[in-house]
Amino acid sequence: MNQIITYAFFGEDEAQRNFLEKYLNHQHPNTFIEDENERWRFKAGNDKQVDRLLPDALRQRVLLGLDVLFVGRDLDTAHKPTIKLRQENYEGKCKGHPAVLILPVQCIEYWLWYIKRHHEEPGKKTPLESDPRSVAKQAVYGSTKLVIKQLEIADDILANLDVSWLESRSESFKHFHHQVINFLNDYNKTSST
Repeated sequence: MNQIITYAFFGEDEAQRNFLEKYLNHQHPNTFIEDENERWRFKAGNDKQVDRLLPDALRQRVLLGLDVLFVGRDLDTAHKPTIKLRQENYEGKCKGHPAVLILPVQCIEYWLWYIKRHHEEPGKKTPLESDPRSVAKQAVYGSTKLVIKQLEIADDILANLDVSWLESRSESFKHFHHQVINFLNDYNKTSST
């Protein structure tokens, strides 16, 4: 692929945006570029704003001519039937739009925690997503509450990203990763015709 894909991120926090950026650069270097000039149009401060403003974000993507919208929303639960319902709900809201959902179980820090644990304790396979969010955030960031410091810590962790391994550990990451692959397959079909 030699065409650049423009995207916007609409989600509840910088940790999700940071994960997305590092993932895209790791898996698909020189393929995706965020429209940073229009970033202000895609602001949500929490999960309720993501829910309420998603239709507006989808319209903005069309108006700006962006290729794809990445939507980040923590699922805030480890209950598998609830996760599936919420995934289907967001897929329904985005139907007909080129959108990729980032729907981590509970919070994005679980994906980071899996990566960190895999690097520090290879072979350990204990599921993490049933632990409380506060435990995940503590395991990833320690005691720091400064967002800029948290992003630096996340960047260090993401330097060890092993997508195949993470996909085998986290169903929510696997769901996200396969959406990206499917989007690229569809995009390549339509852009070559």
